[in-house]
This record gives sequence, structure tokens and C-alpha cells, in this order.
Amino acid sequence: MSLIIHQIISILFLAVVPLPILAFIKSRNGQPLESAPIWKGIVMLANLALFVTLITGFILYPVFTSFRVWISVVLILALGAFLGIFSKRLKLYRLETNDDMKRKHLDKIAKIGFVYIAIIIGTFVFMSNWYNF
Repeated sequence: MSLIIHQIISILFLAVVPLPILAFIKSRNGQPLESAPIWKGIVMLANLALFVTLITGFILYPVFTSFRVWISVVLILALGAFLGIFSKRLKLYRLETNDDMKRKHLDKIAKIGFVYIAIIIGTFVFMSNWYNF
């Protein structure tokens, strides 16, 4: 049961993937991101999913002396850090009144988001080849 929960919840990290692409397009076109409150909720949901994934991962593989467990923890901490940065940038974007500053926040969301996508790809590659490490 923990494996099913772990796999389903880990898919929620993919819900944030369109955000940097959308922020990049909106920033280049000079359009506002009207869906910022929705994205803030999605990022918070992904943070919750991160915590659940970490707990179910420890339940599935409770050997803390393994090198691959620590790689997983580092990858999950990196994902959490980028989700926190997303959350902060979205909050700053929503509070900002100056259009130029809003555009800069969207640029930062896009740049950070592409690194987030790379970390997600790396995490899924590592997790799908778990027993090869």
C-alpha cells in the first residue's frame, strides 16, 4: 500500500512543471500571470506531496546506511528548496504593483523552474533505476 501511495503522490511534483514554462511565455510577452493564486496552491500541494513521499519512502526502504537513500534525501531536499523559492516568488509577484518588477519575478520563476524540471527528471531517472545504484 505504501508503494502505491508513494508512486501516486510523487506524480504530483509534475503538476508544477507548467509553471516555469507559463512564466517564461508570459514574461516574454509582457502579460500578467492571472493564475498566480492557483499556482501558489499547487506549489503548496506539491510541498505536502514532498513530505508524504519522504515518509512513504522511509517506510518502503528503512535502511538509512545506504548511499542511495541519502541521494534520495538530497534530491527531495533540493525539490523542497525549489518549491519554497517558487512559493516566495509567487507571493512577491502577487504583492508587487510595479509591472517591471512583476516581470522580473516571472523571469526568476522561469529560471528557477527550469532547474526544478531538471532535478525532477534526475530524480525520476534515479528512482526508476533504484536497484542499479
